[in-house]
Amino acid sequence: MRKVRSFSDSAISGVNIVPVIDLCLVLLVILLIISPMLDAPPVEVKLPTAKTKEEKENNISITVAPNGKMALNTETIDSKELPKLLNMLIREQGDDVLVIIRADKDVQYGQLTDILKTAKTSGAKRISLGTEKPKEDK
Repeated sequence: MRKVRSFSDSAISGVNIVPVIDLCLVLLVILLIISPMLDAPPVEVKLPTAKTKEEKENNISITVAPNGKMALNTETIDSKELPKLLNMLIREQGDDVLVIIRADKDVQYGQLTDILKTAKTSGAKRISLGTEKPKEDK
């Protein structure tokens, strides 16, 4: 005697979501590993040390390396583009935005004063020089 198989055309009652959850967890781990790398400044500088007060607001950061490379927030720019881009950012974020100049300690004084002048003429009312916190000896 031969057995006959029967097939039904009924819909699947549930969806297996385990592979979707696995994929989401893998993407979350990748994001957690890569996100600190995305926050690094594009130009490496050695900032002078000083006691500072942390501000938790939206700032504009100008980073200057001793070899002349410059970055505005997270993008490397040419020094000739600084006035136009800085003026645009200050207009977007408001006059009360804090402009932080992060210059390497080996940057020439004349270049630093030019950047300060550019920030003032672009409309910045609050300008600060970026420093590192001093290391405490234990």
